[in-house]
Amino acid sequence: MILLFAGGIQIVIGLSFLILPARKPSSLYGYTSYLASVNETGFHLAQKWARQTLLLTGIVLVLAGWAIRCLQWDKFFILWLFIAVLSFLPVFVQTETRLKKYLISIDELPVDYVDPDEALKNRGRRRH
Repeated sequence: MILLFAGGIQIVIGLSFLILPARKPSSLYGYTSYLASVNETGFHLAQKWARQTLLLTGIVLVLAGWAIRCLQWDKFFILWLFIAVLSFLPVFVQTETRLKKYLISIDELPVDYVDPDEALKNRGRRRH
């Protein structure tokens, strides 16, 4: 049941981004991040990519929730709750990855941008 709920929320958010897309960066509505705020085109692409990912993961979650309900696997509530929480992660990972590639392709990746993966790799080396 929790996956049906989480998937439904993602679909509602994705549809709201489709029907009423964010026009400018705001802390209240739309997909905002450091990379999304670099230029206007990147911001609009971020809205599109986040919307697509929300709708896709929402549909997958609703279908999975429906299957879990039909198979009567509801007793694994903690597992489904954990998956529901993690299901929002692809929105951020997918959108930020695509934004980074886009900004590199147009040579507008900010010089002060710190790639999270590189920061984790180098974290152990800086302690010496």
